[in-house]
Amino acid sequence: MGESTDEANARQAAAGDRLWQHCLHEDNVRYQQGNLFLVAQSLLAVAYATILASGDRNLPSAQVIAAFGIVSTVGWLYVGHRYFKYFRAIQRRATALFSEYAETLTCRPPGWSSLPLIVYALPSFAALMWIVLLVIS
Repeated sequence: MGESTDEANARQAAAGDRLWQHCLHEDNVRYQQGNLFLVAQSLLAVAYATILASGDRNLPSAQVIAAFGIVSTVGWLYVGHRYFKYFRAIQRRATALFSEYAETLTCRPPGWSSLPLIVYALPSFAALMWIVLLVIS
């Protein structure tokens, strides 16, 4: 037997709710990932400064930490880029399904989003910092 209109509407509403919850979850995951990488970068920077403050004989250790900082920053960029592409796909689906969400997105200035800054600019600045620290050590 076919399903009633009410059942079909309930199924569609449940699917929409799952998509919205997934969108919120992915947004939360992005900020948690960013926080994790920022804390890791901060700890590496403290270790680097501590090693340099202890004298010239520990210079190779500081260089290893700076090199690891570069590698971890490349990982941060990779993870962020993959997330960015996935989140944009979810956002397109949510925009198509929720007219209120689409309307909200049109209210912001054209082409403006802070997400690329978080995904690309922060890790790029960290990579630049590690490269400079590696060169000067």
